[in-house]
Amino acid sequence: MRPLACDRSRAWTSLRLDDELSKFEHVLLGAHLALCRDCRRFADDLEWQTQALRSASLEQMSYPVAIPARRTWRWPALGLSTGAVAASIFALTVGLRGASPQGPASPLSTARPAQRAEKLSNQQTSDVQTVQMPGGIAFRGDRLANP
Repeated sequence: MRPLACDRSRAWTSLRLDDELSKFEHVLLGAHLALCRDCRRFADDLEWQTQALRSASLEQMSYPVAIPARRTWRWPALGLSTGAVAASIFALTVGLRGASPQGPASPLSTARPAQRAEKLSNQQTSDVQTVQMPGGIAFRGDRLANP
């Protein structure tokens, strides 16, 4: 198995032939090729093959090649994803609301947020009392039996 530095250098060798290598990567590749005989041999072979292909004359095709256009819109995928989204929204609605609400079970289940806030504030003030401790620190807790 080749080291990671050799794999990276072989990829950079190809990029160097297309003038797509940065100056920093070019310096790193040169340093690696100076030390690694296998990568240097690979780079020489790749340069020879690239030069041979680029200098060869163009060949005429015996028949035209037609590449089919890519389909950008796929109807089955749209139907499946729309159905999945609709089912998720329905399940979320039923889960949050409940299958058969029989009335407000808590102060939070009222219809309007202002009413919920008012019920919560009334409930908190009637159930909670502030107690003064000897050190001067105030705590809020349950209603004391003997105030």
